[in-house]
Amino acid sequence: MMTDLAPNHRGRALLPLAVVFAVVALAGVAVVSRYALLSVSLELLAALVVVVPALMFGVVLCGVFRLGRMPQRWHFLLSAALGLGAMSLLVLFAGLAGLLARPLWVGLIGALFVLGLDRMRRDLRSQKVESQTLSADTQWAAGGTRYLWLIAAPFLSLALLAATNAPGFIWQEEGFGYDVLEYHLQLPKEYRQAGRIAYQPHNVYANFPANVEMLYLLGMVLQDDDVETGVSANLIHLIFGALTVVAAWVAGREWSPRAGALAGLAAASVGWLGYLSGLAYVENGMLFFGMAAAAALLRAARLSEDYRRRWLILAGVLAGFACGCKYTAVPMIALPLGVGVLFMPARSWRARIVDGVAYAAAAAVTMSPWLVKNQLMTGSPVFPLANGVFEASPPGWGEPQAAMWKRGHQPAPEERSITGRLAALWRHVPGDHYQRFGPAILTLAIGGLFCRKRDRVDLILVMILTLQLAVWLLATHLYARFAVVLLIPLALLAGRAAGAAVGRLRMGIIVGVLVVGSAWNFVFAADLHRRESPGGAPAALFYEGKVPGYEHLGFVNGLSEDTRILLVGDARAFYYRRSVDYCVVFNRSPFVEAVRSAADEAGVVAWLREQGYTHVVVDWSEIARLTATYGFAPEVNDDLFRRLEAEGLKPVSEFAHPDTGRRLVSVFETPVE
Repeated sequence: MMTDLAPNHRGRALLPLAVVFAVVALAGVAVVSRYALLSVSLELLAALVVVVPALMFGVVLCGVFRLGRMPQRWHFLLSAALGLGAMSLLVLFAGLAGLLARPLWVGLIGALFVLGLDRMRRDLRSQKVESQTLSADTQWAAGGTRYLWLIAAPFLSLALLAATNAPGFIWQEEGFGYDVLEYHLQLPKEYRQAGRIAYQPHNVYANFPANVEMLYLLGMVLQDDDVETGVSANLIHLIFGALTVVAAWVAGREWSPRAGALAGLAAASVGWLGYLSGLAYVENGMLFFGMAAAAALLRAARLSEDYRRRWLILAGVLAGFACGCKYTAVPMIALPLGVGVLFMPARSWRARIVDGVAYAAAAAVTMSPWLVKNQLMTGSPVFPLANGVFEASPPGWGEPQAAMWKRGHQPAPEERSITGRLAALWRHVPGDHYQRFGPAILTLAIGGLFCRKRDRVDLILVMILTLQLAVWLLATHLYARFAVVLLIPLALLAGRAAGAAVGRLRMGIIVGVLVVGSAWNFVFAADLHRRESPGGAPAALFYEGKVPGYEHLGFVNGLSEDTRILLVGDARAFYYRRSVDYCVVFNRSPFVEAVRSAADEAGVVAWLREQGYTHVVVDWSEIARLTATYGFAPEVNDDLFRRLEAEGLKPVSEFAHPDTGRRLVSVFETPVE
């Protein structure tokens, strides 16, 4: 018997589950840290002030594609994907034009919110949102088994606990968020302080596509602060992770409610999403746009040709947004999905090629703002990549820097052979010592592929997975984090294990694998938190110098506001609250050039005075690390600063490791003429 269930009735039916889920997740946070629970309560609001207006902006944009009537789940997913992607580009354009004033953006997001509400009201009245129909399979999903979603609640607790740590506290494998403090948040901080987005000759990472960082920048503008926005930036990244789970569910729901639940839970129970939620990186954003693009692609495979191309164009738009998060999304998301388009059902290969061109053109359009920006600022659309092709030499860059970049982004010598690369794959995916993929998603994906009759969709997903593996093995430096894109086809293949025709016995086995595998993943994730996460820590601990090993931050931030500081060695400038100049290791350093060109040390001191530097902060531990890895100027050493002291450079403070006593940082004052 078929029963119609209107969307509002379905929402009321799922409300108890949502309440229980939220209570369980927040209770998990409170058990570990009441401070973290308070931080979630305050900072999540700041994150939602960025995300919700973007979603409402997406409600308006959905109508552009004329996709016809859709279920609520698709309206939500597409509104989130189109809105967040478009909002990122809107911030980019405004930043390039120097329009980053807080009153302007408060008014703009308010207007977008109102427009979205009005469009939503009109869509509901015109019945563009489909009612839900409960088949026997739907009833299964809407019954007691829907509480399987509670499996994801402990993982959300861990993600929230990770996110409430200000950047720099976690994780050791990621250098305790070194990249966040060097550019993911540092560059938005610089843009906000300057009032515009411009070329940064001291930080090559400013030339990376930065859709997610644009939302961090918007958060800084709206909060009228930068250093204190680290936790809300983490939570924006966490929201992207949660939306990735929603996208997996929506994609799997095209096959059956069981498949949707399994795909969503397979994604939600991996350790990677929670791990990344403690870092204001971009991977969760890339995963969300990539998963949403895959969902649109797979929906297109089920539609008539009248609507198929519109959905493929939409998939291209979303894939382009993923590429606007990270360069690696081009070969690992956009390209594999594009190959999948060529194997879609179509009357002829000519139609498939036209579909592929439409998809690729749409992806190029939404990534092109970043390519055009780079072309205009550096002379290369993909700077600093492919520099041997484009031969760009913008300020702060040249052949030595390009060679250093290439050396620094190669696999370790022992991993450059085929066997070494395969060993790295084993070590970072099934054999990962943190089990951030874990056995559940891998086992269910294999079951979804081999324990049922395969079709064209399976072929497309296998091709996506194969191409991603090939790119990771042959064209990256084999970082574990770069393999996270495998989550997209793996989660969808896992969902395929629970097709509509699955019997009770097989479904019981699937649920057993999911439950046991999720428990396995949680044990590893919780143990990592126990060892590395303080369970919520404010930014003030860093910038006030209360974190062991970072006491110099408190000293420098306590200097008068008219000081101008040069950092030597360290490029983690985020927590300095005084005017600071720095240079990442790959860029040409004006200080190193001054040392090399000056006739003597007196000339170097004169150069410091001419540049207006009142203080020089030398991070000896970072100089040692860079010397042993990427390389560092050999002229900059302890002997140089002893000679500079003889010419008047005054040592004013020195900081050592609290346990070993090893010198970490020295602060010098430039003599006045």
